[in-house]
Amino acid sequence: MHWTRKERSYGLAVLLAAVAGIIYNSWPLGYWLNPAASKRGLASELEAFHQPYDWLFIVLDVMSGVLIAIVMWLLWHREHDKWRKAVLVNFALFGLFTLLSAVLPMSCEPSLESCPSVWHQPLLILHGITSILASLCLFASAVIMWWLKRKHPTWFIMSILMTGWGLFGLFSLYFLIIPGPGYIAEHYYITLCSVWVVLLPFMVGRVPMSRDPDSAKQK
Repeated sequence: MHWTRKERSYGLAVLLAAVAGIIYNSWPLGYWLNPAASKRGLASELEAFHQPYDWLFIVLDVMSGVLIAIVMWLLWHREHDKWRKAVLVNFALFGLFTLLSAVLPMSCEPSLESCPSVWHQPLLILHGITSILASLCLFASAVIMWWLKRKHPTWFIMSILMTGWGLFGLFSLYFLIIPGPGYIAEHYYITLCSVWVVLLPFMVGRVPMSRDPDSAKQK
């Protein structure tokens, strides 16, 4: 079977997105490589200075960010619609901020030791800012795609994902009011993000455009 150039680039995008999603979801490795931090702290603490295998978790996040940027580049030339391009831009920004967050690791692990005031930890502030921006950009890409698919059969899949993000909000609020293992909510969130990273090429790429509400301009 002969594949066209566009089909090969799309297939590569699907493969790289799958790899990016899997390695972004690296927190399960923490229970094996650094159980002390994993059982009490957030996933970010696995990348903190002087933690066991901190370099591995940093490398995995950096690789994930790079692969996500490549996926965006492979899919970018397939799209002409401005809203789908907005999805890809936010997706690429998520990869960029994930990479920056990884190379700006925490200098102290709050779950393992007494840390100084946050204002005396510039790396922690920068790490937090880049992590928040990464989350906002990925969520924005999902929201835009959910809106674009509102009249397409795949809207059901996007609605499940949006429900998942809503549940994360409830979990976070619960652990904010009632002290508890907040890292469980974070692990759930990271897994949810990984699922969206894997699914994004399918939502943007091979799904038939003719049935989408914005496909008339592309006929």
